[in-house]
Amino acid sequence: MKDSLLTEKKKKEILKLIKEKDHAKIISILEKIKTDHAGTAKTKDKMFVVREIVKYIIEDPKIREKEFFETGYYFCSRKEDVSKELGISLLWRGYGFNKKVVKELLLETADHNNWEVREYAANAFANTHYENRDFYKDLQKWSRHSSENVRRAVVFSALALRDKENLSKAFSLLEPLMFDNSKYVKKNLGPFILGSLFGNKFPRETVRQLKKWSKIRDGNVRWNIIMSFNNSFGNRYPEEALGVLKYFIGDVDLTVKRAMLSTLRFLSKKHKKSVIEFQKKYKMNIIKEAD
Repeated sequence: MKDSLLTEKKKKEILKLIKEKDHAKIISILEKIKTDHAGTAKTKDKMFVVREIVKYIIEDPKIREKEFFETGYYFCSRKEDVSKELGISLLWRGYGFNKKVVKELLLETADHNNWEVREYAANAFANTHYENRDFYKDLQKWSRHSSENVRRAVVFSALALRDKENLSKAFSLLEPLMFDNSKYVKKNLGPFILGSLFGNKFPRETVRQLKKWSKIRDGNVRWNIIMSFNNSFGNRYPEEALGVLKYFIGDVDLTVKRAMLSTLRFLSKKHKKSVIEFQKKYKMNIIKEAD
C-alpha cells in the first residue's frame, strides 16, 4: 500500500481549509482515507496536515502559543482518533498558554484505547518535556500513575534528556519505571529506550548506569538491564554486554533466567565465540559449539 493516500488535489484543498480554519472539513477528508491498520489516515498524510498547520500558525509569533493551544484543543476535543492524533501533535506547542489543560489532555490521550493515538501522545510527552523542563516534575509523579499507558508515555519522555548534560536526569526519571511489572512498560523501556536509543548513543554512560542498577535485587529491574542488550546495542558492544550479564549468573528468578537465555541466544548469532567462552567461564550450557 502507498505511504500516502492524499491526492495533490486534496492537499491543495487542505491548504485552503487551513487558512480558512475549517478544521472539521480537514478531519472529514482524512476520515475518508483511513486504513484498517489503526483506523486512521496514513502517517505521512497526518504529518502533512500537522506540518502545514504549524507553518501557518508560526507566521504570527504574537499569537503562536495561543493558536497552537486553541487549534490543538479543538482537534483533541473531537471524537475521531485521527483528530486526537493531530490535536496532541499541535497542543504541546501551546503548553505555555495553558499548562493545566495541556497536561490534562496529555494524560487523557496517553491513556486512549487506540494504540496509535497513544503513540502520538508518547511523542507529545517527549516534545513537551524537551521544550519545557518544568514538565519534569509532573513526569516524575506520573511515573507512578495507575495507568500503564501513562507510565509507558513517561518512558518515552526521557528522550527529551538524551544528551550529555541531562543523562543523569534521564536515568533518574527512568529508575522508578525499572521496577514496573507492566509488560507494556517493560518492552519499551529495557530493549528500546535504554538499549537501542540511550545505549547506542551513549554506550559508556549507559553501561555504567546499568552496572549501578545491577545491584538492585528486583526481577523487573534485572529484566530491563539484561534485555537492553537484546538489540543492536548488544551487537555493537558484545564485551560490554557480557560484562554486565555476568552479574546475573545464578539468579533464580524465572523472568531473569528467561531474559538471560533470550539475550545470550541473540548475541550468539553474531558473537558466538564470545558467548561460548562466557558460558564456559561461568559453567552455563545455553549455546552449543556445534550449533
